[in-house]
Amino acid sequence: MEMLIVVAIIAILIAIAIPTFASSLNKARVATDEANIRSGYATVMATVLTDDSVDVEGNSTKAKATYWLNKDGSVTAGAAADNTKAYETKGKTADAKDIAGQSVPGWDKDKKVKYEYDFATNKITITVVA
Repeated sequence: MEMLIVVAIIAILIAIAIPTFASSLNKARVATDEANIRSGYATVMATVLTDDSVDVEGNSTKAKATYWLNKDGSVTAGAAADNTKAYETKGKTADAKDIAGQSVPGWDKDKKVKYEYDFATNKITITVVA
């Protein structure tokens, strides 16, 4: 009888611990996503600054440029992400996150990160897309 009570108590403790652990794991994944998105933002800025289509005054022959975050932290320019190299988010959050001075809406797991640079305003828009 005592052994049955001990097993029941352990089962209750496990039932309480598993959701807490899962929540903490997702928070860690979202934090990883935030760090990777912020790093990609810096990479886009460096890429734009070294872009040959931009002259000394900062004028460009392009209006906008689209970049996609890769798994290795680099970015690739183009209208669509390269599915073999693209970074996919690891966590899921419903809350908007402040990343690189802008509010990025919440995202789901396994989504790609897109940066759009507007040469007229010198601003980057970050979106997490399917």
